[in-house]
Amino acid sequence: MALLLKIIGAVSQVSSIVYIITAIIKKKKGHVRIGFIILVVACILLIIATRMEDSLRAGYR
Repeated sequence: MALLLKIIGAVSQVSSIVYIITAIIKKKKGHVRIGFIILVVACILLIIATRMEDSLRAGYR
């Protein structure tokens, strides 16, 4: 489960950065905000996955 969350989080991060760059080039402010929201969600997914891995491997949080 943690590995799946990490994969989803990493793909979301990369795609959101590309989305933000494209929105900046096309000068669409609303799309830049959407890109940042996706980036934040991806970071949260990676944090959750890392905590899950830590608790499974080392037994602590």
